[in-house]
Amino acid sequence: MNKKMLTCGLFVGGAIGAAAALLYAPLSGKELRKQMRESKDEWIKIANEFKENATELKESVTKLSQDGKEIIKELATDVKTAVEEWQHEIEPTKEAMQTEIKNIQKTIAELENKLQEGKDAIRPS
Repeated sequence: MNKKMLTCGLFVGGAIGAAAALLYAPLSGKELRKQMRESKDEWIKIANEFKENATELKESVTKLSQDGKEIIKELATDVKTAVEEWQHEIEPTKEAMQTEIKNIQKTIAELENKLQEGKDAIRPS
């Protein structure tokens, strides 16, 4: 695609340069018209090549955008599958951690109760 764009750019630049040279050349109107008639075929050839390159570029961009959409859909599906598998794999660990947290909370509550009992035993009634 880069070669096509470069070729297209060269043709357009050449056409603009040729037009500028023709318009600014110190020729009479009669000579300028004669020169333009003689270069008509070359201008038509350049215009046709530009049209072909533009069509190819459009087709390439369309194909690239379609390919990009397909790749993004595949990537989204792969990510979704990976997340679901990861969630399934960590489920036993998650349950074990929840159980461990409950045990820690229970132990903390028991320690708080014992501490409170120890404070109550130390205070004279």
